[in-house]
Amino acid sequence: MVLGALGLAGSVFVIVRLAESWRVTPENASHRISLLGQKLSYPAANFAAIVVLGLALLGLTVTGLVLLGAAREYVANRRFHRLIGSGDWGKVEDAVVIPDEQPRAFCAGLLRPRVYVSSGAVALLDEAALRAVLAHERHHARRWDPLRLAIARVIARALFFVPGLAELVRRQRAMAELSADEYAVGGNPENRPALARAMLSFADEPGSDDLVGIDPARVDYLLGDAPSWRFPAVLSLAAISVIALVIAIAVLAGQVATGSASLAPPFLSAQPCIVVLALIPALLALLALRLRRGVWLGPLGLRDSSS
Repeated sequence: MVLGALGLAGSVFVIVRLAESWRVTPENASHRISLLGQKLSYPAANFAAIVVLGLALLGLTVTGLVLLGAAREYVANRRFHRLIGSGDWGKVEDAVVIPDEQPRAFCAGLLRPRVYVSSGAVALLDEAALRAVLAHERHHARRWDPLRLAIARVIARALFFVPGLAELVRRQRAMAELSADEYAVGGNPENRPALARAMLSFADEPGSDDLVGIDPARVDYLLGDAPSWRFPAVLSLAAISVIALVIAIAVLAGQVATGSASLAPPFLSAQPCIVVLALIPALLALLALRLRRGVWLGPLGLRDSSS
């Protein structure tokens, strides 16, 4: 989360440097050339101003990806709650039972996380195993893990140029699962074999290869080994170095950057409406492609379909 905040702050900073380094002039005072009878405008800048412009474009891309990712997570969350809210589901303790023969248990919901368990899981698991699974998922809900991991996913995708963020998100998810296992076992030592039985039962079901959240660390812990964790110093240092490098380049280049551009789009006609009309088909095609792609909020839990 700290690395993500630094990356977003760096993106805002390079955008501010762009506003400080570039001067926008009226069209009649800008650099212009005449080509085939058309008067075209073009910007004038030194190399430092071009560097600042490139960094600012990167910052705008990061900002756009953050907004897009947040919107996708919000829409997926609303879609999930509309789907769940459309039925009259049963309950097991405080968990909502959804009609699904595939055994699964998960925690979902960004602002109001709740525990969900399928009817297949209720039928498959014995009472002790079901109780251990619900304790595991309650810990996810208590720690707001769906929201925390959604924020981490958005940041990792937006700061695509920062090394190690995707791996840090993967480790954060693994730590969340280990923490939930530890909570379930710590509350009742008998939950250790019960939780192991539940994981094995889920894994033995057909079509479970991509859904069961099992990793060697969780298996080792349930077998009695103490959970081990090391601070990801190398990954964190690499990420901080890249962010610091971008900010340092923006600071140094901004000190000597000078650039000017007209209000009209660079290298385009003084009649921008023609250009906009020409871009409409491409924009409509991009929008149609976006609408065709489905958005799925991956639930967090023993049965997990998130990527």
